[in-house]
Amino acid sequence: MKMRHSTMSICAFLSGILLIASCSSGKEQHAAHEADNTAGNMEMITLSKQDEVYANITIDTAKVQSISEVTTLVGTTAFDERKVVVVTSRVRGRIDRLFVRNPLEPVKQGQPLYALYSEELLSLENELLNALQQREKFGAMQEVMDQLVESARQRLLLYGLTAAQVREIERSGEASSLITFYSPASGYLTELPVSQGQYVEMGTPLFRIADVSALWIESQLYTSELRWLSKQPSVLVTFEAFPDETYTAVPVFDNPTVEPGQKISLVRFIIQNHGNKVKPGMMAYLSVRRNEKQALVIPKSALLIGSMTTAWVKTADGMYESRAIATGIQNKQEVEVLSGIKEGEAVVATGAYALKSAQVLKSGTGMGGMKM
Repeated sequence: MKMRHSTMSICAFLSGILLIASCSSGKEQHAAHEADNTAGNMEMITLSKQDEVYANITIDTAKVQSISEVTTLVGTTAFDERKVVVVTSRVRGRIDRLFVRNPLEPVKQGQPLYALYSEELLSLENELLNALQQREKFGAMQEVMDQLVESARQRLLLYGLTAAQVREIERSGEASSLITFYSPASGYLTELPVSQGQYVEMGTPLFRIADVSALWIESQLYTSELRWLSKQPSVLVTFEAFPDETYTAVPVFDNPTVEPGQKISLVRFIIQNHGNKVKPGMMAYLSVRRNEKQALVIPKSALLIGSMTTAWVKTADGMYESRAIATGIQNKQEVEVLSGIKEGEAVVATGAYALKSAQVLKSGTGMGGMKM
């Protein structure tokens, strides 16, 4: 409905321009034509307030500011390997139960991961209980007995038991055949190379847990373009899944070697993943600035590209003038103006095509003597 209303408004605007132009007297048209020649063949048009609304005219000011060209890199998010924790078995035994079993399942620090049956751990638990009994029996050797108890405690802690588990063994006076082990970090389970009931040795990898609070974005650049990254501390990133959101990424690595016959280099960026919204494997678009400088800038939407590049300038209330301009570097939003427009002039940011259409209709009726 809004699009239909906008189309009807533009049609009404152009019809009004056509009616005004076709009803003008030949004398007035001739005088206007002579005035245009005197002004150096400038294309000008006058609009009423209502016509400006119909044409959706908006104005921006030509100003000197920083502008740069932008190269868009395509990258893929990945786990930050520096934030990956590999949980290994501290002792020989049999995995009696797995509490976390699904790939990419979220894991919290301190959450139970697995229960292990280990005769070696059972023996160490009994050593602690025996040391406690001996301390009570031989009170005269208190210092020596305290050292034996503390030594037994430390061995259990070194094998992965928590201080709370050791205290529970001392309180209950019983050794447990199954010991539960807990996650040392929060993140997502990325690998589970063992199965329930499997026997494991000391050092066997059991779980791989990745923290996703920060992620890598891996992309590629031509080796001749790596210098762009050295001149900027960060780049802007967008994702297809979140087109209206912008993230900031920091370059952290570029491959120090290039394979023979290759002209591209791996580059890596890091983003802070607040709320864990971004997932590993997502496609990312990185905007890398280059050739940044101070220049006279206008909105890119102001340009009309034809046999020459032009833009409309508002010279007074309701009066618009078409200017041929020369442009320099540009990006998706802005363009550098080399000549044709001066700093501070009011440039038509939107509605330029409507003005051009109105000017064509007006000049066409004047030349051909079109009648209504």
